[in-house]
Amino acid sequence: MSTLKMRRGCLPYKESFIQVDIFLKDGKIAALGELEDLPADTELDLEGLIVLPGAIDPHVHFDDPGFTWREDFQTGTASAARGGVTTVIDMPETSIPNCRTPEGLLSKLSQIEKKALVDFALWGGVTGEEVRDGSFKEKMQALTTLGVVGFKVYTISGMPTYPRVTYGEMHLIMKEAARLGVPVAVHAEDFDVVTQATEEIKRRGKGTFLDYLASRPAVSEHLAIACAVFLSQDTGARVHIVHVSTGMGVEIVAEAKNRGILITCETCPHYLLLTSEDFHRLGTVIKTTPPVRERWDQEKLWEGLKYGVVDFVSTDHASCEYPREKEVDDFFEAYAGIPGCQTMLPLIWEEGYVKGRLSLSRTLEVTGGKAARLYGLYPRKGSLEIGADADLVILNPNDPYTIRAQDFASKGKYTPFEGRRISTRIKKVMLRGKIIYSEEDGISLENHGTWIKRR
Repeated sequence: MSTLKMRRGCLPYKESFIQVDIFLKDGKIAALGELEDLPADTELDLEGLIVLPGAIDPHVHFDDPGFTWREDFQTGTASAARGGVTTVIDMPETSIPNCRTPEGLLSKLSQIEKKALVDFALWGGVTGEEVRDGSFKEKMQALTTLGVVGFKVYTISGMPTYPRVTYGEMHLIMKEAARLGVPVAVHAEDFDVVTQATEEIKRRGKGTFLDYLASRPAVSEHLAIACAVFLSQDTGARVHIVHVSTGMGVEIVAEAKNRGILITCETCPHYLLLTSEDFHRLGTVIKTTPPVRERWDQEKLWEGLKYGVVDFVSTDHASCEYPREKEVDDFFEAYAGIPGCQTMLPLIWEEGYVKGRLSLSRTLEVTGGKAARLYGLYPRKGSLEIGADADLVILNPNDPYTIRAQDFASKGKYTPFEGRRISTRIKKVMLRGKIIYSEEDGISLENHGTWIKRR
């Protein structure tokens, strides 16, 4: 039995903070309040410091195994730990093998589990190939039994090992997902619109960032989200739209929610804090799929996040070998992805809570609480309730610093947020009661992480 008492920490309570003692026992939150007379093996004084639940990043690509020159599970989870993220949910497509079969998932698990520095859950994969060969129901059932949080589909895909689905194939997948009671996460860009626009632009020999923006127009997202909404309505499946980038996408989701459709969505810090104007300054560093949009889109995303239309924030963390895969002459050939785990919580705390865009309770929801509920991890994760895992982030609210990519634990030493000032510094991060990062000692490389299955 191991116990730790953390004295005088400032915990969120409704829309303010209260100073309480926190008693941890065997990796769990065991008591909160005035605990002067409760003995513990170790005590830690948190006077003047804020304590938050560990953040959850529900959308990461850690590329392990198969593409580990870009990122591996140790460097990816180290970056998460450094940024106050204590649980990640890894996507199924950017590894070899990917997670389209139970055998593929278990093979991947055998290679990543020993590297994990934070806890992790896994997405299951399903593509048009499994629908066409008739194996999708059997494989979805097996993966759900293993504990995946849901299934990821692409309406357009640039990965030969992970083909897209047609809307007809998605319809069948959603019927099965509804039966299994798990969500379907949709990368929503219409295949025909993007393909037609891209082919026309490339025929003209173009390759600038403006051409890239034109090749993935906002309407492609609108069409794909609308189709996913109608398929969800027809099947009763819960659909989740990943990395929403457009204001109209937010409005389509809002209208669907008002009609009782089982739909949720996420956005990313780069869509909240950057626009197409930043391409002039940042070039290929800012390239993602879908691309960042216009100022109106950005405002609608913040509004949606504030009022709960946009359910939470993820990073779509995708690192590459920089500068080789990023700094190329043809924008179409540049790698699309940003390493974001280490900056998500600091950015949303700063730009959301500190600057008054989000209430305290919404800040906690969008950085962990809502994702934990959606993916069957709550209340073990995403909360400060008694009995929850003692995944804690300790902040100094008066210790500013500057984001520098050279400080990233990720292999991707680049960020569009280079030089941005943050007023609140992460001092310590705890996973199930153990310190996995401290400002003094850095990241602990002990194997702390464990696979968390959907409940």
